[in-house]
Amino acid sequence: MPEYTIDDFLGGLVRLKQEKDGYRATSDSVLLASAIPALPHQEVLDVGCGNGAACFCLAARVPNLSLTGIEIQSSLGALAVENSSINHQQFHLITADISTPVAEIHQKTFHHVMTNPPYFTENPTRQSIQHAIAHKEKFPLFDWILFCLKHLRPKGTFTIIHRTERLPEILTILNKKLGGITVIPFWSKPGQKSKRVLVQGTLGTKKTFILHPGFILHNPDNSRTQEIEDIMRFGKPLLF
Repeated sequence: MPEYTIDDFLGGLVRLKQEKDGYRATSDSVLLASAIPALPHQEVLDVGCGNGAACFCLAARVPNLSLTGIEIQSSLGALAVENSSINHQQFHLITADISTPVAEIHQKTFHHVMTNPPYFTENPTRQSIQHAIAHKEKFPLFDWILFCLKHLRPKGTFTIIHRTERLPEILTILNKKLGGITVIPFWSKPGQKSKRVLVQGTLGTKKTFILHPGFILHNPDNSRTQEIEDIMRFGKPLLF
């Protein structure tokens, strides 16, 4: 039987039950949630929601959201449902493989669609089956993003966090499909190459492309920069 931990996020505003040796939420989920410009009572879809980290970090900042998560792994989805109770949030889980039609949201659209998809095209080095499924790209990124866009309503936002090396592919997919596309790189420390990038766009707008200066995550002494500390510890939005 797997062992579990209960971990604090956003300085304790969010608590997540996670497998000790399975997939565990990272700062990517927190950064993704911090970038969503949601308003109370709007509908949000998280594609590949894992244990619900991004959903509940977003809900800690914006009250009364309608949260839906799609997750292929039933064990992770079950944790997301448990975590919704721990965090006193309404949450609807859909256990599904998005490579086939998802009947529960057929023709349904959302104000915001967010995703932190599997990053790696090669086999991950970790041995956990849960890790392997969560990190290995089974479904092509092109099709993953198109699925997300299919469920986005006019003037709604699509937000993805991914490896920086995949940015050209992401922009090619989004070209002429979304407007107001904003690219935000993240650097672990000053002077290092960017390893993560967040991309956000809006359906049905003619706003122009923006390349943001980006954010440095850590100071040279490994402490978080103030902007990132405000997000990670206090649940502040990513301002861009």
